[in-house]
Amino acid sequence: MPDTPPTVQLRTRPPGRGPVTAWLAVTAAFAALGPVALLWLAGFGQAPPDRLPSLAIALLGAVFVGPLSDLATGLAGRARSAALLVAAAAGAATWLTLVLTGAGQVSYLLSPAVAVMGTWLLAGVAERPGLYPAIAVYVACTLLANYTLDSFLPLGGFFLLNVGTLFFGITFTQRDRVHRFGRRTVYQMILLAAVANVVLGAALGTPLRYVAVSFLSIVVAETADTEVFQRLKDRRWLTRVATSNAVSAPLDTIIFTLLAFWGEGFATPSWMTQVIVTDVLVKYGSGLVAALGMVALLRSALTPPTPSRDGQRGDEAHARRGTS
Repeated sequence: MPDTPPTVQLRTRPPGRGPVTAWLAVTAAFAALGPVALLWLAGFGQAPPDRLPSLAIALLGAVFVGPLSDLATGLAGRARSAALLVAAAAGAATWLTLVLTGAGQVSYLLSPAVAVMGTWLLAGVAERPGLYPAIAVYVACTLLANYTLDSFLPLGGFFLLNVGTLFFGITFTQRDRVHRFGRRTVYQMILLAAVANVVLGAALGTPLRYVAVSFLSIVVAETADTEVFQRLKDRRWLTRVATSNAVSAPLDTIIFTLLAFWGEGFATPSWMTQVIVTDVLVKYGSGLVAALGMVALLRSALTPPTPSRDGQRGDEAHARRGTS
């Protein structure tokens, strides 16, 4: 079976511009709302910030380059530019509403601006479609995970969620998408993310211990995931995602949690157990949700609503192959 995720296989016919433009606008609006959620989540850290740094806001915008690029992949030329212009307007309108109601800051405009502009710039890189948006999301999520590594969100009486886990779960799916470009490309991306984490940590004054542990956990866990994924070439894409994530999620969580927090006053055995169990479940679950959500979004947005019977059979066959 072909080693390709759904993005490529679903482009059997040009999609309707209206639905795609609407999805782009909604995604850009979420990019504008993202900093509000990020500030709230960062508030569960050891030193809750009053404002988000501009770099964190820009990185959050880069995360939305992935879905925007997926949605715009069936459009070309003026149609794509027009659709992205509508998305930019939706993002700006959402941002302005937040500012006027006092729920947002002027700097929050960076998020939808980076999302739309990044999508427009990467759309011109056609020789390896889908690669650079996936790398952008992967690197941005690893950096945001590092930024929120000391924020812990209580969930019920037992579970304690490291906020960075929400971002790191997304990296699993993005890495698995890059696999179709070869093992070497995956390792280059992993190294880029690891180095970027060191640079960001130094820029933001992150303790050296956290920077070193983050680098180690990324390299070890991502290497294990890559090798498992590559050895399942004959399986369906979603099966490969689920299996490789089942190895990398606990490995990354155990390495990072034990090495980063061992010896801290708050890091009791019961506390670390709560964090490890919660993070493994969330990383694995968010990775699967991201993979399934990507497939569902692309099928709904990029598949024409009323195809002919022959065309419908063709689309269904391509969709089945796309998740192989």
